[in-house]
Amino acid sequence: MTQSQLADASGLSVSAIKAYEVGRNLPGARELRALCQALQVSPNKLLFGTELPFEKRTLANLLTDGETEDEHVARARSMILLSLLAQDEKDAVITLARSIAIARHGVEKVKEALTAADVFAALGREFAQQTRDVLNAGGTVDPTAFAANVERFMERQGHDPDPEKLPKK
Repeated sequence: MTQSQLADASGLSVSAIKAYEVGRNLPGARELRALCQALQVSPNKLLFGTELPFEKRTLANLLTDGETEDEHVARARSMILLSLLAQDEKDAVITLARSIAIARHGVEKVKEALTAADVFAALGREFAQQTRDVLNAGGTVDPTAFAANVERFMERQGHDPDPEKLPKK
């Protein structure tokens, strides 16, 4: 909707609409009501961009528009959103997220978290590949062999499965 169309629909002047858009003026109660009716949105949605402006802003409700509080859904949506971006935009988002994480938690903590994520992702690929290979060969998944393969994978990643060999705290 153009400023002119909104002015016609709300009964307000184009100059008033322009002043609201740039933040030079704020609408009063009468103007706010006219804008909400013309745009068919609630005052909260118009003023704050959300129906629940004072709700705690979590990753889940930022990415799901309040439809669900499921963090897994929010993470999946964030990955999909990233996939829609150009590579330079993805790089910028990731650089920003990493910078904020480092500022909040420090370089070492971020490195640890990213290493854990790398191992987790690789382990997921390994699980999927093992299962696919066994099922494609017409076999069934043997939990003992599966566990042994996981241990070998973890050793290749530099993780020692023997708790006696772990560094003492």
